[in-house]
Order: sequence, then structure tokens, then C-alpha cells
Amino acid sequence: MAATAPATEGKAVPDSRQGQDVAGASNMRVILLCIFVANTGFFHGYDNGVVSDVFTMDPFRDMMGWPPLDDEKVAFQKGLTVNGFNIGAAISAVLCGHLIVDRYGRKPALILGSVLFAVGGLVQTCALNSWMLIVGRLVAGVGVGITSCAGPAYIAEVAPSKIRGAMVGIYQSNICLAIVGASILNAADHDMRNGWRYSLSVQIVLGAATALGLFFCSDTPRFLESAGRSEEAVRVLTALRGDEQMASQELAMVRAELEEEKLIGSASWGEIFVNKYFRNVVILGCLVQFFQIMTGINAMVSFGGTLFADLGVTSIASTLTPPLSFLIGNTIGGFGLVDRLGRRTLLIWGMAGMALSMLAGGIVALVAGEHTSEGGAGYVIIAMIVCYMFSFGISWGFGAWLYISEIMPLRVRGKAVGLCTGVNWGPANVISAFITPLMIAGPMGSGGTLLFFGVFSAFVVPFAVFCLPETKGRTLEEITPMFRFTTLNEFLQFVDGNLKKGDGMGVVCATKEAKMNPVAGVDTKPSSNAVQDERGETVEV
Repeated sequence: MAATAPATEGKAVPDSRQGQDVAGASNMRVILLCIFVANTGFFHGYDNGVVSDVFTMDPFRDMMGWPPLDDEKVAFQKGLTVNGFNIGAAISAVLCGHLIVDRYGRKPALILGSVLFAVGGLVQTCALNSWMLIVGRLVAGVGVGITSCAGPAYIAEVAPSKIRGAMVGIYQSNICLAIVGASILNAADHDMRNGWRYSLSVQIVLGAATALGLFFCSDTPRFLESAGRSEEAVRVLTALRGDEQMASQELAMVRAELEEEKLIGSASWGEIFVNKYFRNVVILGCLVQFFQIMTGINAMVSFGGTLFADLGVTSIASTLTPPLSFLIGNTIGGFGLVDRLGRRTLLIWGMAGMALSMLAGGIVALVAGEHTSEGGAGYVIIAMIVCYMFSFGISWGFGAWLYISEIMPLRVRGKAVGLCTGVNWGPANVISAFITPLMIAGPMGSGGTLLFFGVFSAFVVPFAVFCLPETKGRTLEEITPMFRFTTLNEFLQFVDGNLKKGDGMGVVCATKEAKMNPVAGVDTKPSSNAVQDERGETVEV
């Protein structure tokens, strides 16, 4: 018997195809919005990558008053130039989350960061001396620190869960793509009188265009709801999802999450360092970020041109293939392997590949000596650096950022991720930017510099094996107990768990954690903020 549709006098029958068209249009709107906001990733990559070959342009060196060959004074000024950007980014990355992004919104923060990036680019482009250049890079760095905090947060909050990972991944891919773009432009204008100014002026266009476009974007529904602007939040989310009922359901979940965060509260800075559980996981996160940089990536990105020039290798292959391999590795790792092989596997084997590549390149450079530009030695060195960049891109390039965002307990997540980011932009980048040009210009030379980073990378491999549990497919409630160690014996137990199953403390802390709020290990008893561990000791959480 054929089914008959119910009578609908005076009412239009909804067309499912029309609903699908609306949903498809809404998804496309979200994707385009995320792609546009992800343009801020270009800021990070371009400013880091553009100086690499600018340092080798003769007109730029004349403006800076540098001799044809680098000496210790030139090496120090190179480090200072790169670190103007790093210091600005470090300070703003740590402070802007609470002072700007959470207080005034993601959109105003992105506009401010984009404007500062453009202003910094303008000062650099018009630079007449080294200090003007450094000030420009400092201003641009502050802008990038803000957008690197607000950009991923904006994307994560507007993208539906099923495409959120891919949308955030576009931001990281844009960093790599910008490095490639900077290399191509530098190769094209390398011998022009004002070529270095053309390369640096791209920052003005990127920053100004992004800031202008952001005025036509709304803030995220999550921020609007947290700011008490519920009607606006509903309107924005309905436009993004294309369905008012779906938007209302999602906003109800957002309200529940905000209430949960309010109930848990936010840890003070003192609590992060005094509470032994929080302190240990934050230290591990800071080490992950420190090792990501100190194993040589920014040395290759910012000083690759200097290193290749010192080796006498100046072909187009040395300019383009390393950043291209970085981009390809990041794409394969971030979009293909991380959710199949897991974070731990990629971090371990990626670092092993980085170590072997740097060690091999350094040995070849030292053996070849002054003859690297002759025969095949130069191409072997390029190949090893390409392997290094690919290994980094497929693992630690995106993996370090993903890992620290997953392991931090909710109560300390905002401050802890900000602190880890500050370690990345600050100590790690500053140290790397100062020692790299000094090593290249000093007795170690380029071969010794590659060996240094190869040895450093080799020492990080055991750290990854012993201290980084697998987080793939685990919820926050499952991840938090894996890092709950305080004594030396518990740390050894943590290492043993990683060696056997890759789960750190694993089920050892499950019983203890089950007595607590599953979110971030916070006791839910209204009378106290303390719990007792299996030894009967009171632990403040």
C-alpha cells in the first residue's frame, strides 16, 4: 500500500533538498570564513621566512653596513634582527589571551594583530638603518603573537566539529606556504636594487587586506555568549549553520561548557607552579615547545640562506626545496597520519629522522670542507636538509602545538598553553636566533652548526620515548591521569608505562582520578578543594 502525505492546508511542505542546499551553503560559508581567518597564518610564516635570503642580498647588506663576509658583529646583528620579531611575539602571545582575546573578543584581537603586522612591515620596508628594521620587526612580532593566539581560537569556535581539525590545519599549512612564498619572491628579486624592500613590503599588503576583511566578519558565537550577547550569538550561529534549531542546540552546549568552566574556575599563576600535578605537566609542555625550536627548525628557516651561502651552495634548489618539503611533510602529517599513527609515534620517529638528517649533513659538510660547491657534496647537504624539513613538517611542526593543547588540564589550560607558547617564542627562539649565526660565522662553521642541531635532536628522541604518552583518541578525562606523578618513583612508573604501553601512569591513577571531577582533576566536594591520594596525603587541586 502506497504511503500518502498528510494534508497540509495552507502550509508549504518542506523540501529536504532545499534543506540540504541551505546546509551546504552554510558549510561553504564557514569554510570560506575559516580560510580567510587562516590567512593570519601567513603572517607567522612569511615574517619568519623572508629574512633568510634578505640577509644575503647585497643592497640590504649595504644598508646595514655589513661587510661581504659575516663576522661576529654581523652575526650578532642578524640574531638581534630575528629576535626583535621573536621577543615581540613572545610577550604578546603570553599576555594577549587574557588581556585581549578573552576580554574584548577574537575579532578585535585579530584586527589589532593584523594592523600591527602591517605597520611593522611598513617600518621594515622603509628602514634606513638596523635599529629601524629591528623596531619594525618588534612591532610585527607583537601582531603575530596576537593573531597566533586569536586565529586558531576563532577557527576552532566557528567550525563544526566534523571539519574543525582540517580547518585549524589550514592555519598551520599557511605558515608553511608563506615560507615557500617568501623563498620564491626572494629568489625573484634577489639581485634587484630594492629587492629586499619589495620582499618586506608584502607584509603591509597581507596585514592591511586581512584587517580590512575582518571588519565584515562577526565575532565567534562562543565569545558573544560569554559576553552576555546571547541574541547576537544565536543570529551569528544560525547564519553559520543555516538552521536555527541546530544553532540553538549547539549554543545550549556552549552555555553548558561555559558554566562548567565557570564552576571549575581558572588557576592562578601561583597555583600552576605550586601544585605539583599542574607543574609537572606544564614543565613537560614547555620542554616540548623548547625542543621544537632548539632542534634547528627556525635556524633553517631564518638562517638557511646564510648557511647555504657559507657552504657555497646558491642554486635555486637550495632556496625552494627545503620549504617545499616542510609544506609537504606538514600536509601529510597533519591531514593524513596524525589520527592514524598517533601523536607519540610521529613525535618519536620524526625527531629520529631530524637527528639523522642533520648529523649526516654536518658530517658531509665537515668532510668536504671548502669544496662543498664542487661535485655532489653540496647536493647531499641540500638533500639532508630537505629530509630534515620533511621530518619536522610531518611530526613536530604541527605535533608540538597539538600535543600541548591536548595534555593540559582544563583548569590551567589557558595560562599553561600561553606559558608554553611563550617558551617557544621567547627562550627557544631567542637562543636559537643568537647562536645560529654566531656558530656559522665562527670556528664551527656550517658543518659544525648542522652537527650541533643533529646531536641536540638525538638527545630529544629519548625524551619523546620516555615522557610523551599517546593522546590519540583519548578524552581529557583519560589524558589527565596519565600525567599524575609527583615523586621520583612515580616518574619512573610514568616512564615505564610509556615504554610498555605508551600511556604514562595509565590505570595507576584511574582509581584516584575517579574520585574527582573528571574535568582536570578537580574535587567537586563543596567543602574543600583537596583530595587524598592512595598514601593518604592531602593534595590541593
